Amino acid sequence: MSLIALIASGMLSGLASVLLRLAALRAATPSVGEWVPLLLRVAAIGSYGVGFVLYALALRKASLGVAYPLMVAVSILVVLAFTALHEQMLKPTQLVGAVVILGGVWLVTRPA
Repeated sequence: MSLIALIASGMLSGLASVLLRLAALRAATPSVGEWVPLLLRVAAIGSYGVGFVLYALALRKASLGVAYPLMVAVSILVVLAFTALHEQMLKPTQLVGAVVILGGVWLVTRPA
């Protein structure tokens, strides 16, 4: 259960970052109604809130040294996926960095 909560928490944290980015882009577009960026920001706050609750629940059973790196790795993957799909091609250095981060998380979270 705690693994699912950690993955969901990371996904919601990444989603919140994406929503904040979309809100910033929409606010810069004059043709969009003023309520759209506000709605996206409110959704981001909600996403952060639910993610925080899931993370807190996961910490009941998972150790902090495992929980935090896993949650952040999932969040990074969500943000990188959004970037690759909607904004720009990922640079080779970004891909290598993501692989290094995931490798580090694997090393930190595996049993000794």
